[in-house]
Amino acid sequence: MFKNYYDRMRPAATPERVLSICRIVNGGKYSANEIRRICQLKVCDPEDNAPMDEAIRYSISAAEELGFISKDSGGIYHFEKTEDEISDYISFRKTVQKVAFVNKNSTFFKVTEWYIAQNERVFAINKFEDFSAEIIKAGLDRVDENDVLGWRFWMRFLGIAYQFHKTLIPNMNIRIQDAMQEIPKGTELTCAETVEWIRTSIPEAASSCSMEGLCLAISNGLRTLEEEKKIKIISTPDAAKVGLYHLNGVELNDFSSIVIKEEMYD
Repeated sequence: MFKNYYDRMRPAATPERVLSICRIVNGGKYSANEIRRICQLKVCDPEDNAPMDEAIRYSISAAEELGFISKDSGGIYHFEKTEDEISDYISFRKTVQKVAFVNKNSTFFKVTEWYIAQNERVFAINKFEDFSAEIIKAGLDRVDENDVLGWRFWMRFLGIAYQFHKTLIPNMNIRIQDAMQEIPKGTELTCAETVEWIRTSIPEAASSCSMEGLCLAISNGLRTLEEEKKIKIISTPDAAKVGLYHLNGVELNDFSSIVIKEEMYD
């Protein structure tokens, strides 16, 4: 899912389940069967070696891909991160972001990059089979309806979009805010510096953002952060500007610079 193009994005491995696996392994060293017995509600015989269900198996695999756990030569899993990185959902999300968007050849990255590039076209795609069909047209022939469902859980969790009824709304304010917290408060970025920062720090949106303009997901995210008073978007007359994705009825459609405000760190 996060490592290779041919990995599947199965829905059984939700962010919540993967975090639970990480917390179990952080509490001790266990084999796969021991993890299975801890996860199951019913009491299991210690000698029971029944196959693991998909939810546990894929969640262990995702935790490994993300580098939270590893398995030694004896088949025992070890925790590889710090306790702070799994202390709450926000810390877990920020840690996952640092891994999930590094490998540009992974299935997850490629599908996310494709989604961001579609802008308003995604509003017409409301069914998993339709998503799969459109993604296949783009050349990602290993993606099926189950993969799309698994991808949706993670891309929403990581701050790429919101779901309203059956429609995904491109809005990367959470993803942008998490990344911007690496920038000192009070920093002012010119429009050119902002584009370069996006292309470096948010690589899944890099191909959709340039000095000619920003994609819908990033533009919605910046407008949301401005509304929440976490950044200040400045549009100075006669200065060099970059266009935000145009929306009817919205006054703010370009900017010359962005200021990171203290509220970004609340």
